[in-house]
Amino acid sequence: MIRILIVDNYQHIRGMIRALLEAEEGWMVCGEAVDGQEAIDQCVLLKPTLIIIDIHTPIRNGLEAAREIFLRFPRMLILILTIDGSPHFALAAVACGAQGLLVKARASEDLVPAVSALLRGERYFVT
Repeated sequence: MIRILIVDNYQHIRGMIRALLEAEEGWMVCGEAVDGQEAIDQCVLLKPTLIIIDIHTPIRNGLEAAREIFLRFPRMLILILTIDGSPHFALAAVACGAQGLLVKARASEDLVPAVSALLRGERYFVT
């Protein structure tokens, strides 16, 4: 079973992501968080296979949280979500240890392919 943590400060975004992920056989959303610090805490408690984290989370932004998660759990897969598809965010995502980046506007079409790619050991960056 693939365990996934969703991190976004908007409930409706977390709900949409959850619905897309849980439609896939063998994938389970094991938890949700609303900010970067809670994401780190949930990773410690839940040990997800993969974390999907918004770049603009409160308290600690998604990049800071992703860097800390990567340092603590180097095998945990990290997919960054952003509303801004600027290429510099892709570079920042790589620098913090993320294996992928996806623009939120494309999430309904590209989230499942992005997660699938990460699970296969591939990178996925769509800006």
